[in-house]
Amino acid sequence: MRRSIGLLLLCVLGCSSPGIAPPKLYPVTGNLKVDGKPLKEIVVQLMPADTTSKAQPCSGVTDEEGNFKIATNGDRGATAGKFKVVLGGGAIKEGPISLEEATRLSGEGRKFGGMPQVKYPFPKEWTSPKTSPKTVEIVDQGITVNIDI
Repeated sequence: MRRSIGLLLLCVLGCSSPGIAPPKLYPVTGNLKVDGKPLKEIVVQLMPADTTSKAQPCSGVTDEEGNFKIATNGDRGATAGKFKVVLGGGAIKEGPISLEEATRLSGEGRKFGGMPQVKYPFPKEWTSPKTSPKTVEIVDQGITVNIDI
């Protein structure tokens, strides 16, 4: 009986297909400054510039000095590929917007009654991969991404 169980376990373990290997990650660090001053608690995202590539989105958060380290799915580093640098977080809400602006933003014509505007500590173009002015490429080694706005 023991021999049968041992053979069964050996067969199951030997016949199982190996797991998918995780992608190779390369270290990515950087610094974010606006007007020469570091920004803290800003999310720095690297979004694949080409949707057909195998590059994966990744991100990091700036510390007190504006330094960040990029991670992919919780593991330090980024996959190879071209990426658009996108910034998020650090938004300050500034008073209500007009009904017309809320209608324009929603596209549905509903009343929002004072939806706040959002002001970022960096130009709004940095909040989308479509409008971000910075592209980086990770080939087969780590890189440093310094962002001076």
